This record gives sequence, C-alpha cells and structure tokens, in this order.
Amino acid sequence: MIKKLFLLFIPCLFLLASCNQGAKNADVNKADTVSLAVKSFIDSAAKYVEKPIRIEGTVLHTCKEGGKRMFLADGTDSITVEVTTGANIPKFDENLIGSRVKVLGILKEERVDAKYLNEWEAQTKKPAEDHSTGIHSATKGHEDQGTKETLDQINSLRDDLKKSGKDHLSFYSVEAISYTVAK
Repeated sequence: MIKKLFLLFIPCLFLLASCNQGAKNADVNKADTVSLAVKSFIDSAAKYVEKPIRIEGTVLHTCKEGGKRMFLADGTDSITVEVTTGANIPKFDENLIGSRVKVLGILKEERVDAKYLNEWEAQTKKPAEDHSTGIHSATKGHEDQGTKETLDQINSLRDDLKKSGKDHLSFYSVEAISYTVAK
C-alpha cells in the first residue's frame, strides 16, 4: 500500500515542480522585455530579434487589405516601425490612424537576399493577387502599387544590397502580442 502511494506521489511531485517552473518562466519573460523607442528602433533592433519588446508610437498607417499591419511613427514621421498582427489580434482597425499606441510584441527580422529578390521579381512579373509578397512600407496606397513601381522597388533593394557589402538586408518588425491605445 505504501509503495502504491509512493508511486502516485512521484508523478504529482513532478507535476507540481513543472507548474512552478512555468510561473518562474513567466517572470523571466517579463524581466526580459525591453522597451524600445521608435527613433532608435533601427539601431537597436538586431540585438532583440525573437525577443519580447515594448514600443510606443503614433499609428501612421494601417493596411487596407485585411488590417494585418500598422506602422508606428516617431514625432516627425521620419522613422516608421512595422507592427504585424499576432495570433490574438485579428486585425488593426483603420480608426487607429493618428492614435498613440503601446505595443507588446516579439521583434522579428526579415532577411532579403538576392534569391528573395529574384523570386519576388518573378512573382511580380506574373499575374498574382498575393498581398503578402514584398516589403511593405507605410506609404499610403502601397497596396495598389503597380508592376513598374514594384520592379523599381526590387531594383532599389538590389542596389542597397550591393552597397551594403553583405549577403542580405535586414528589415525589422514587431509581431504584436497585445496593444493598447494610450490616453
């Protein structure tokens, strides 16, 4: 009888230990969250790829097609940060434009290399309706960009890649876990 109780006790002990570990991990994640400013985002983003961050800015643009992206700006609109919807956020409403928002999310990196640009160019040259292809900007009406403008953008990125001396360009964004409208 004691052996049976002891055998039942061991799994319960492991279960309790694993539940307690989860609470510790949640605290570590909160402690690991870094606050970044829109103005310094580009300079510091590489250090925080795939890590939780907080960022606050003014919504300059939300994408019309599905609302899966919004762009935060600094006070001068000279720097923008792309924020994409995460699993818990179905879309960003257009009513957010002009609002100041606080975002908690995971910093993501998209690497653009020659292969990516070649594939994007091939996709652009054939009829397609895939809105997710390409690099999005906060430019109003970018969803309606024509083939010539897209090819110009691809060539511009090729020039940037060549000038960088690297094998890729990095574009950073934030995948939102949650956001609030600042008051």
